[in-house]
Amino acid sequence: MNDVWIQKSALYYAKFAEPLDPDQGWRREDVQLAFVAGAREQPIRRLLTMREVAEILATSVSTIRDLVLHGELAYVKVGRGTERNHMAFAPEEIESFIKRHTQRDYAVAAPKTMRYGTRKRAHELAVERATSDEGSFMAQYEARRAAAKEAKKK
Repeated sequence: MNDVWIQKSALYYAKFAEPLDPDQGWRREDVQLAFVAGAREQPIRRLLTMREVAEILATSVSTIRDLVLHGELAYVKVGRGTERNHMAFAPEEIESFIKRHTQRDYAVAAPKTMRYGTRKRAHELAVERATSDEGSFMAQYEARRAAAKEAKKK
């Protein structure tokens, strides 16, 4: 490993962690012990490219652009593009996006509304009227026409 990287990582860890003895502050031995104990992260995390994010989310690059456009994903503007932003994404933002959009659907055996329950639909009612014992469509039509004539005479 690179000694400079080890030193920077240990200093980064010392900067954001508590010393073993707060009264004495950080001592050289404490920094070494802290680094050996688990200073695993780099000082600045690597940002993900648009393609990497698209691969992680199993979508296309254009879908990622749409998510950015609608404010679903926060990005870091890198480069000096004026027409199209060159974007990079923090891994924490991708994890947050996944958590926000994770959902679990449960299959429901019961009907969702009354409409899908016992109530008859319009076409079912029409079929029922046409096939009822009152006669055919023409018989029903003639009966309604005669009733209308009687109502007109009165």
